[in-house]
Amino acid sequence: RESSTMVGGAHEDFNLTQESFIKGREPCPYRVVDDCGGAFAMGMIFGGIFHFLKGCVQAPRSMGSRTILRYGVDNLKQRAPALGGNFGIWGLTFSSVECVLVYYRQRDDWINSVTSGGVAGAALAVRGGRNAMFKSGMVGAVLLGFIELGQYWFMKSQASMNQSMKHMEIPAPPTSGFAIHTRKTLKDEFNFVPDVRF
Repeated sequence: RESSTMVGGAHEDFNLTQESFIKGREPCPYRVVDDCGGAFAMGMIFGGIFHFLKGCVQAPRSMGSRTILRYGVDNLKQRAPALGGNFGIWGLTFSSVECVLVYYRQRDDWINSVTSGGVAGAALAVRGGRNAMFKSGMVGAVLLGFIELGQYWFMKSQASMNQSMKHMEIPAPPTSGFAIHTRKTLKDEFNFVPDVRF
């Protein structure tokens, strides 16, 4: 009985890993580190670009280009790390909640992603009160819902494209029917060689 339980658990783990591989994501718990690092890097890069441009725009126009660039760099240093940290916390909360749901539900589907997005959004707005938590949670859930919907349609269109490509494959040569004679077979069987040169 213990061996059957172990086999069943291994089979479930394999299915979860396979579902995660199909979705293009790391299996739990590795996805916690992956999502946290990816979200932090995304916040740092895009936040750095945004705050650099914002600092350049807010700089006084009477000063030279070096001063304008210095304003942009200073604004980047002040704002980008905080934004990257917020993104990293969001990714950490999102992936942690998702892994917990995967463990308890034994499934890796869109319900986990939407629920995790709502919980992560609400957790980031906990300082703003209940209304802010509710609004942020709804935004996170809806955003993840649209992402999962787009991923579903992309995978569906890719599967239909692969199916259509299978129908367009070159058929195998026939195994029965009239024989195709070569110059050698024509000479051996019919003592006839066509005068065709390439």
